[in-house]
Amino acid sequence: MAFNAKEYVHESDKAALGALKAIPGFQTIVKGFMKMFSERQYRIVNLSSHIRVSEKQFPQCYEMLPPICEKLGIAVPDLYLELNDNPNAYTAGDEKPFIVMTSGMINKLPQELLPTVLAHECGHIACHHQLYSTMGRIVLSGASSAATAFIPFGSLLTIPMQVAFYYWMRCSEFSADRAAVLCDGTADKMSTVCMYLAGYDDRIPMAPNKEEFMKQAQEYREIVKNNGWDKTLEFMYMANNRHPLTAVRALECEEWAQTEQFKKLMGDAYIAPKAAAPKQEESKNTVAKSAETGNATAKSEVSKNVQAAATAASQNKASQNTVSQNTAPKRDLPEDNENGDDLAALEEAKWSRKQD
Repeated sequence: MAFNAKEYVHESDKAALGALKAIPGFQTIVKGFMKMFSERQYRIVNLSSHIRVSEKQFPQCYEMLPPICEKLGIAVPDLYLELNDNPNAYTAGDEKPFIVMTSGMINKLPQELLPTVLAHECGHIACHHQLYSTMGRIVLSGASSAATAFIPFGSLLTIPMQVAFYYWMRCSEFSADRAAVLCDGTADKMSTVCMYLAGYDDRIPMAPNKEEFMKQAQEYREIVKNNGWDKTLEFMYMANNRHPLTAVRALECEEWAQTEQFKKLMGDAYIAPKAAAPKQEESKNTVAKSAETGNATAKSEVSKNVQAAATAASQNKASQNTVSQNTAPKRDLPEDNENGDDLAALEEAKWSRKQD
């Protein structure tokens, strides 16, 4: 029986998406994006410039995919290999989503960890992230400059909306991480992937210490929790990032794998870890209260981030004028719930696009 995404989606994912949708102008951007968005363009790029993985092309990699999709209850998406030294993987599309994995990711990770990466990307599909994350990558990166001739993205993308969009994209990664943990049956592989992405490499002639990696994430939590200035520095650093910090992601996975929610979802397949990741008393309290306070905390975090961005915007009128003059924000392109409540708006946008 497949896992139900509604039962493992991260609390901050749901709350951040709700806060994003509540910002004036967001639904207008969604409808405008759907009128100009075309999956065929992505298909043309993928077929012409990347290698499609299949039963006859890199079959060892392709065979990892169907069992993952069965566990998550999704159709098997197209998988492509992109020549790029940066270790990365992403999911895009809408009605026919696809996954792209870079050659850098395959070279970086041991083969036994590649299914974990694929499970994470399939988790985005199971949680219905792909449309909004695709829109975010295009609109926030400035790649939609050609489209702004038809759709006034520039005037609608206020600084608070940009901050809220980036924040949701970071939160959505936690849900996809949980999907990978469920598919693996343990958080061990996902946290190991995070260590590789944080800096570890097989060419380093030393073994990593995962317990110390967890401790540094706990230390980070304490720093930003107890000091207002450190919290401000965190906001400034993370404001335009689409991925949460790797150590924090690893700790989130390790903690969630010890919750009753995870055990219940795994059912008879649950296997108690031989040695749990070290937890300080504060971490135990955080895990115990996460189900009750997750939504409220995430909503408060979005509100604080949006307020901070609005304050910064008011102090810099020149920057604000630039946004209001239909100039799409230019940003470097880094890297991927319940979106069902927007189906009516999306269907209306799709119908309008077909009529055009």
